[in-house]
Amino acid sequence: MLEEIEARWRATGLPDSTAIGATVRPDPEISIADTIAAPSTATLPRALPRLSVDLREVGDLESPTTSPTASTDLEVRGLIGEGGMGRVLLARQHSLQRDVAVKTAKDEASDAVRLALFAEGAVTGQLEHPAIVPVHALGVDAGGRPAMVMKRIEGVAWRDLAADPSHEAWSDWPGEPDDRLPGHLQILMQICNAVHFAHSRGIVHRDIKLDNVLIGRFGDVYLADWGIAAKVGAADPRLCGTPGSMAPEMAAGGVVDERTDVYLLGATMHELLTGSMRHAGPNLQAVVVAAYLSEPVHYGADVPADLAELANRACHKDPAKRPKSARELRDALAKHLEHRAMAALAREAAQRLERVEALVALPELDLAQRAELDRLAAEASFGFERAFERWPGDPATRAARDRLEALMKERREHAASLEHQARDRDPRVASRTRAIALGLFSVVGLGISTVAIGGARDPTRVEVVVYPLVMYSFVVLGTWLFRRQVLKNTFNRQLTVALHGLILVMIMARAMGLLTDITPAQHFARDSFMLAATFMVLSITHLRWIAGASVCYLVSFVICVLFPQHALLVFAIATSLSTLVVAIFQWSTR
Repeated sequence: MLEEIEARWRATGLPDSTAIGATVRPDPEISIADTIAAPSTATLPRALPRLSVDLREVGDLESPTTSPTASTDLEVRGLIGEGGMGRVLLARQHSLQRDVAVKTAKDEASDAVRLALFAEGAVTGQLEHPAIVPVHALGVDAGGRPAMVMKRIEGVAWRDLAADPSHEAWSDWPGEPDDRLPGHLQILMQICNAVHFAHSRGIVHRDIKLDNVLIGRFGDVYLADWGIAAKVGAADPRLCGTPGSMAPEMAAGGVVDERTDVYLLGATMHELLTGSMRHAGPNLQAVVVAAYLSEPVHYGADVPADLAELANRACHKDPAKRPKSARELRDALAKHLEHRAMAALAREAAQRLERVEALVALPELDLAQRAELDRLAAEASFGFERAFERWPGDPATRAARDRLEALMKERREHAASLEHQARDRDPRVASRTRAIALGLFSVVGLGISTVAIGGARDPTRVEVVVYPLVMYSFVVLGTWLFRRQVLKNTFNRQLTVALHGLILVMIMARAMGLLTDITPAQHFARDSFMLAATFMVLSITHLRWIAGASVCYLVSFVICVLFPQHALLVFAIATSLSTLVVAIFQWSTR
């Protein structure tokens, strides 16, 4: 097969110095069935209309003596471009007051070349699509020269945009000068639409490349130059196409169909991704051999992985392994652009995550930093959520999202723990119940003291022990009745345990007095001092206003020492007053 390819190359008669991006056109003198580049005369109308145009050489048009007459509708005003046997002229169509492009053959062109131009015009005229240059008319001038009148495209070739990221024509396309890939892909998607439409009409372009795509001034895109187009399923043994992007079946002279153009679209995408054509070699013959082999390309890390896979699949040597149609390729490009937008959201979210992690690493955050952390975390979470709605993301993005979720979970758990601790230490929990219990305790204590004082005698040593036992029984009863409230959190449990412990210590101390000669007045003085010290410690560690009870007992201690004959009355008053003060403060903070 390689020998046949080399022979096919030699048959073109082109020198090895020919650029790999140049279009190799088959010899139009050799008619091949079902091709458009060299059609038989039977495929064209026997007579073409005569157009009101003068297609003399541009140099002749500059001479006043040979200028077009006023009766000529199409007045040639300049040269847009030219090739080996053809040229494209700029003309003014006076009847419609517009500029048009006129493609014609040079005077020295053969009849076969002229016939090929007629065939190209007939085919292009049938392909009425927004991304295919419209053909207004096809005919001959007064001298019999072929003329294809087309819309004049005010724009530039796609290659100019690829070569200059700052070109003014980029204003209608997305992206920045340092990243024009989104704009390129959107242009390529429009070309896919045009190619898919041509395939629906049974036509294969065979020469899709940057040079054959025109970009208008207002974001319009056109696939031009259908000069070597062929019918779907045609087999052309002649070598034709652009060597740098040629499909294997084109290099081998095999059958061309829709997937041939898919290959050329993939080769165009390759050039957009890498800046070079798909096939390369030391000489043009080697480039054609590379086109036949069509080995996969290993793209760099700067090329998105999905586009690298798509380009290699579109340019697979086996047509059956390429995307089935240009539309399928377009859909894959659209999916990439959608993923690209989602990836941009994910990148922004990852940047916010880095800031969140930096803030979390600080030993302490002020109010503004905590607010910033919450804002950044919410924005990062929203960005990841949007990114993953329609695209699962790459492994790095998934890992970043998982880090954020773990960080926020840890932060939520920490906040919940702090909230639980705060509630567990909150003195306001069950403060109303404590206030009622303390009020009742104060009333009971005052009643017992009144009974004791009303006896008109000092209490006995046994009665000194019995009184706190009676008080403690009420404390035990109250604790059981209000157990759900007073044992609700750590603060209440600690306060309840402290109260029980304090009374039990008092009872034990008075019971020990039965074995000694301690007088009741000494018991009351000692208990007053013990209670004053205990409440002072509680005021420092728990509630400041408990210091009021400490002051009451401190005063009781002093009076009991100085005036022992009044010890019972003073202690009873101190107990009732301190309990009442504490109850009032509890009620005020409920």
